[in-house]
Amino acid sequence: MAVHPCHRATDVALRLAVPRDAAGDLHAGVRAKIAGRDGVDVETVDIVALRPRLNDLTVEVDASIRLAPGVEVDDLGEIVGIHEARPR
Repeated sequence: MAVHPCHRATDVALRLAVPRDAAGDLHAGVRAKIAGRDGVDVETVDIVALRPRLNDLTVEVDASIRLAPGVEVDDLGEIVGIHEARPR
């Protein structure tokens, strides 16, 4: 991950769904989901809670991310599978 000097660092709390058959481990699945939006770089991911469901896992996460200019925390809610995104 390249750190862009113009990207601002922020901490977020997220609730998201990760498919059970996602490539890699749970952390990799969470990182891939968050980084699914242009202008978002994931620095750290801490899994706070996990709830298994039939086809996916609902995961609550505290993450440190870097956002490009013009990208806001609320924009993470546009990613399919992210149910809640708020600053920490």
